[in-house]
Amino acid sequence: MKKIFTLILICTFFETSSLCLAADTVFVVNPTSIRGQLLSKNISLLQALNNVQNSKLNVSMARAKLLPSLNLGVLLPALANPTFLLSSVTFLFPFLVPSNWLVLKQDKDLFESDKASFKALQLNILSNSLSLYYTFVNDQKIQNVFAEQSEILGNIYLNLKKQSDVIGNVTIEDLDMSSAQWQESKIRVSKLQELLVAERASLRTLLGLPLGSELTVEDIDLAPSDYELKSASEIADHSLEVAPEVTQLDFLIKAAKTGKFAKLFGFMSSASIAGASTNSTSPFDGLKAGGGFSFGADNLVNIQIANNNIENIKLRAEQLKQENEKTAEILVGQIIEVKDQQELSAKALTDRLSVYEGQKRQYALGLVSLQTLLQTQVLLTDSYVLNIKSDLDLKMQRLTLMRLAIDGDFLKIKGCIGTAPTGKKSIFRRDKGQSLDELCR
Repeated sequence: MKKIFTLILICTFFETSSLCLAADTVFVVNPTSIRGQLLSKNISLLQALNNVQNSKLNVSMARAKLLPSLNLGVLLPALANPTFLLSSVTFLFPFLVPSNWLVLKQDKDLFESDKASFKALQLNILSNSLSLYYTFVNDQKIQNVFAEQSEILGNIYLNLKKQSDVIGNVTIEDLDMSSAQWQESKIRVSKLQELLVAERASLRTLLGLPLGSELTVEDIDLAPSDYELKSASEIADHSLEVAPEVTQLDFLIKAAKTGKFAKLFGFMSSASIAGASTNSTSPFDGLKAGGGFSFGADNLVNIQIANNNIENIKLRAEQLKQENEKTAEILVGQIIEVKDQQELSAKALTDRLSVYEGQKRQYALGLVSLQTLLQTQVLLTDSYVLNIKSDLDLKMQRLTLMRLAIDGDFLKIKGCIGTAPTGKKSIFRRDKGQSLDELCR
């Protein structure tokens, strides 16, 4: 009862928590549902969104620091006297300090950089999730192949056992061999089931689903990308045009340059007008303008450090370009080879199946031994598995290409673009009714 009451409290104060979902939820897993669920429940994305919100608050803080303020010094002549006098007055004008405006611009650039970083993380997590999804689907197919093989080997053993018990014309060696291959096939099925358990748990965690939720995984094929027909240079050029990482680095360079100028103008730290009262005057009568100025050798060192930081970011941008070109070159060549492998494995599977069907008829006529038939059946199973794996290899290459060119499902990731926020604002929790994209505005 105490646990139930605690869960109710959690659901009351944290409406978006995945704990509020029923433990026996049935979730249909396909590329569309994965994309929708990730953008609202994935922990890594929610953490990254908090970083974007903090960047947004930094912009608001920098803007607020530009506003003028008034400091009043209060003098209480006597405790029994409820009146008070002004002993001093100071008007602060931070908007007159150039470095404050530069800090605001720098925070704006960092905010845009964090938004681009958030979109890049969305794309990467979607890529990881789809990779796991297609791997899970293909492993299920392989398990089905092993299960079918195990059923066939089991039937062979049971028939031999019955034949041995009734007629007695089966050798112990043949009986033991068929039994051993049947047991080994059941081990392969169990190994695949063990792998599927781990993959299912990883998929559930990525999607932010509660423990105990049932996953119904649909087998949806991955359509080819138009970029498979393009050259490596075309793919690389396009990827640099649409990559959020490029946008992120561009804004980081702008922020670094603005930060350098902020240090350059950092010798002026304040601007104010102040006055103090005497026995016969008001503090407003003798106001004088003033400011804080300071310039030391450390300013020059800070500027040099800023220049080095800018250079490092530029080098990272060049490194990103080289990495994209390398990935595009590899993908163009590998997709061609994987397609050839897929066709060859399909042809090999057809040939293996024909050989097995022929040997089954020959075994029934006593023309081939049991060992020969069992070996052929194992080779047929290996051919099935090879065909399934070649299909998965092609999906993985296509998925990498789509992530690089932001095509297919990745094209539906819009990043931080949304409408105006809705609902009442609160400094204690995220606004109810806001989407992830709305929080990025």
